[in-house]
Amino acid sequence: MQYILGVDIGGTFTDFSLLDGNGDITLWKESTTPRDPSEAVEKGIRALAEKTGTDLDAFLRQIDLFVHGSTIATNTVIQRNGPKTALLCTEGFRDILHFRDGFKPDRYNIQLQPPEDFIPRYLRVPVTERINYRGEITIPLDEDSVRAAAQKLAKEEVESVAVALLWSIMNAEHEQRVKAILEQELPGLPVVLSSDVLPMIREWERTTCTVLSSYILPGISRYMVELESFLHGNGFQHPLLIMQLNGGTSTVPKVLHRPIYSLASGPAAAPKAGLYCSERVGVSDVITVDMGGTSFDVSMVHDGTPQLTRELRVHEMPVGVAAVDVHSVGAGGGSIAWIDKGGALQVGPQSAGSEPGPACYDQGGAEPTCTDANVVLGYINPDYFLGGRREIKPELSEAAIKEHAADPLELSVPEAAHGIFRIINHNMVDAIRVVSIERGIDPRNFALVVGGGAGAIHAGMLGRALGMKQAIVPRYGGVFCSFGMIVSDVRHDHMQAQAINTQRFDLETANRVIGDLEEKAMAEMVEEGFPEGQVTLTRYADAKYPAQIHELTIPIPSEGPLRESDVAQMETAFHDLHERMFSYSVRESSVDLFHWRVVAHRKVDHPKIPALRRATEGPEAARKGTREVYFGDIGSFHRTDIYDGDALQYGMQVEGPAVVEQATTTVVVFAGQTLEVNEFGDFVLNL
Repeated sequence: MQYILGVDIGGTFTDFSLLDGNGDITLWKESTTPRDPSEAVEKGIRALAEKTGTDLDAFLRQIDLFVHGSTIATNTVIQRNGPKTALLCTEGFRDILHFRDGFKPDRYNIQLQPPEDFIPRYLRVPVTERINYRGEITIPLDEDSVRAAAQKLAKEEVESVAVALLWSIMNAEHEQRVKAILEQELPGLPVVLSSDVLPMIREWERTTCTVLSSYILPGISRYMVELESFLHGNGFQHPLLIMQLNGGTSTVPKVLHRPIYSLASGPAAAPKAGLYCSERVGVSDVITVDMGGTSFDVSMVHDGTPQLTRELRVHEMPVGVAAVDVHSVGAGGGSIAWIDKGGALQVGPQSAGSEPGPACYDQGGAEPTCTDANVVLGYINPDYFLGGRREIKPELSEAAIKEHAADPLELSVPEAAHGIFRIINHNMVDAIRVVSIERGIDPRNFALVVGGGAGAIHAGMLGRALGMKQAIVPRYGGVFCSFGMIVSDVRHDHMQAQAINTQRFDLETANRVIGDLEEKAMAEMVEEGFPEGQVTLTRYADAKYPAQIHELTIPIPSEGPLRESDVAQMETAFHDLHERMFSYSVRESSVDLFHWRVVAHRKVDHPKIPALRRATEGPEAARKGTREVYFGDIGSFHRTDIYDGDALQYGMQVEGPAVVEQATTTVVVFAGQTLEVNEFGDFVLNL
């Protein structure tokens, strides 16, 4: 029997989704091991091998597809615990990182302190050279200045180098020569070129993207290479695929060539997971939410297409490349409750993570978290956490809430716990509003697809607050992103800067640029083992009105060379998109086209999960018993029916209030709501 496996390292848990050839899913969770994330991954793989009744070697030999995502790169940037990194730049331009784009993150805050430079000035080393905007060399590269820079880097014991020279996007000759010299002078030192990772205009974004890539490269390189070596040394016979922030997957060598794509790789899989679930029931407009232990991630899928953005920032630094548009807030199961200076109860963004974790884990955590509140309220069964694999102690949750919330606010412990529950719900509703209402989109027209171990506890209240009619909790909801990885396509993005105006359109230049990009994209896919017949190439261009600052990305015809008639079609596409985004267009104006893009896709065959047979009995067959559960609308505990989620079958309906338990997640059905099991085993909450 052949398997496909998705693994996602989160802040609290590492999730596993294993699908066999019959469409049966095995879900698994291990506590994340922050000091060495590979420990949790290897432990989980061994556990899955045991569950399948085979040894590790035999199990890995049966895996056809292994997709992996992690927070390693993102955490390295946020925590700033990466290697000592330097920047080589054009002489006279060493302060691009300091000046940024001229805007403050909070532009009306007169007391805002300037952000700390990511690389100190003494490690921003200039070299003598100059290329103009046409790609012409006006000052030849002074190789002695590069060698002098290498000597300084060696003296400072630099561990990674970013190279971002002016107008290398039009002519990368100098950057490539700088890299060659550094490899001679400092063998083994990682070097990242801006012309490789982000060949587009805007010096700050391009330089920052290159610096971030260089900063995360040593850490992810060591981790990915060692993990792939472990897999291949124990029977795995295929390339390890890495989830990228653009929503596609790629091989380890390709990701290490452009490390920026490994940022936010876990959350990028959520829209695919949500879309896979919703399309089976004929819904193409969904808002996906994923509540894990540390964060709450929200994304939108419209007309069956996950939304992309080039505005993604990590720690107020632009990533630059096209990324799945995921809005994250610090609202997870491990989010810590605290009282601010004004005496008001707050929750998050700080998190207890996996170490020490919530107080109930009994690992040294003393501050109350959202998980502790859910335990006190009766939503989480202390005897069935992770299917009973982890013991949690409700008395520790009660003690933490009493000391840090209830007593200071003169509330009972249940009242304080419900206050934590309401506040984190409010924070999550605000996050959903950011991707919907604040963009002029009515969430009531969307279905809510809920993932994460803690998400389904809160889903009923989130949907109710937003006026949504339906929430879907997939059967794989507890390991949402790891499942999204195994239904994500292989994807590579290629880009080239070339300014062309539609009024003076240069067909020869445009077709040459597009042809070069397509040839490169196809060659890369073939090199990875995907025949041309399995690869789809899609073209895009970044367009704007003359004198505008920012561009919008529009599709351009993808069959054969561009023709004169295509120019008008591109203009119309831009005018239509501009009007849809900003409510107006200037249709008599020409359009500037700046960056030409080619996206190479290799569709992954979606796993075939067979439909279930309709149950012939009622939900009573899955009823486990009752327990006291606190509901805010009645302000007290209520004796509530508890159901075994794995025993609920297609067609069964559960009336709220009720709690449905699975090993990887818990669903709370509030009063006035119903839960129904659809033909794929997903829980549909009618709100």
